[in-house]
Amino acid sequence: MYKYTDKRFKTNEIQVMLYTDFNGLSRSDCAAAAYILTDCCKKFPTYSELSKHLANLYSASLYSNVNFAWSGMRVAAVKANVLGNAYALDGENLEAEMCGILCECLLSPNAENGKFDETATANMRAEIIDDIDSVINEKSSYAAQRGAMIAFKGEPMDTPPVGTHEEAERITPETAYHAYRNMLETARIHIVCSGSSDFTDTERAFTKAFSKLERSNICELKKTPSTLKPEPAVFADTIPMEQAILRMYFKAPEFGDFRAALILSVILGGMTTSRFFLNIREKQSLCYYCACTGNRALRTLTAYAGVEPQNIELTKQAILDELNDIRENGVTEEELSAAKLDLYNRYSSMKDSPSIMIAWYHGQILDDEIHSPEEECREIEKVTSERIRAAARAYTLDTVYTLCSPDFDGTADSDEREDTE
Repeated sequence: MYKYTDKRFKTNEIQVMLYTDFNGLSRSDCAAAAYILTDCCKKFPTYSELSKHLANLYSASLYSNVNFAWSGMRVAAVKANVLGNAYALDGENLEAEMCGILCECLLSPNAENGKFDETATANMRAEIIDDIDSVINEKSSYAAQRGAMIAFKGEPMDTPPVGTHEEAERITPETAYHAYRNMLETARIHIVCSGSSDFTDTERAFTKAFSKLERSNICELKKTPSTLKPEPAVFADTIPMEQAILRMYFKAPEFGDFRAALILSVILGGMTTSRFFLNIREKQSLCYYCACTGNRALRTLTAYAGVEPQNIELTKQAILDELNDIRENGVTEEELSAAKLDLYNRYSSMKDSPSIMIAWYHGQILDDEIHSPEEECREIEKVTSERIRAAARAYTLDTVYTLCSPDFDGTADSDEREDTE
């Protein structure tokens, strides 16, 4: 259990994170199980009853999500936010009450005879299908999802964490409950808390609740960088849309200097004075936006841009030119200082809420050392231009993905195009 106390906060955030491998279970079943857990339980068998009780706890909140963690592992997170005990009007122990609800939802779900409630499962199946199908309406998200299928083919991240439409259609009360039991019995469980409390009540509640579980074959947390393809994959999708989206994935499986890689991504496309913004968007007017982000566990950099279809190839070359320039010439002191200042400003806001603090510290649990935001600023200060140049040289183009209208025929050869209408 990880606890971070800051008396400036008026609320407490408690997160129960269940880390599992993709071990043959349907992703959609696992997602449905996680979502059902925070919609109802035996004590509060409907969403309405549970919501009413939470509202009586000074509008406490309870929710869950599923996502990728550390190089593609699955994490199902059950999260609660509740007012600190010091602010309760009648001296209620809100933390203990919230922990009781969390334990009820996690360990006593609305299920009997090896299956979840029929109505709860049907509602969740419909929601998951709707979420999966609605991604196509947000073109940037759709492109990111489709690009990941190519960039991470054969790896966990090549499929969304909630699964596919076909998987979601097959969710039943029995399959979702089976996924729930598998997660409960084999997951690596981390309980992470942040807020005004010292979380003594939380630790006591979960120690008692989880001590009754029989668990085996516990998932091992690990970092696994994404595999670099022998040759870059080039893929184009078509869908009715006005503009086009370009995504370029770079990988460096053997490069471990994540701070240099981070600053490289900021200089390339992570701030308003980045090279992509100034040189590609402003000076060359090749795109509407152009940015870059990195994944330290996967050891990838992803450049992405919104462009006119006829500018796809020009933008692609412009992105490569900027990276090649840093490989050959490094970065200026002005760029380095600006990137560091941008990161300092980001880190200074990490203590703005309990949930951000949880994300900050828990994101480091596989690191050799865990740093506070202030300590991380001091590490960032040590990064030199030469380290950034080494990072630029380490990254190799792995995948080029484009999404544009089927009316445009200049983005890729016909045998590389897939019509997704």
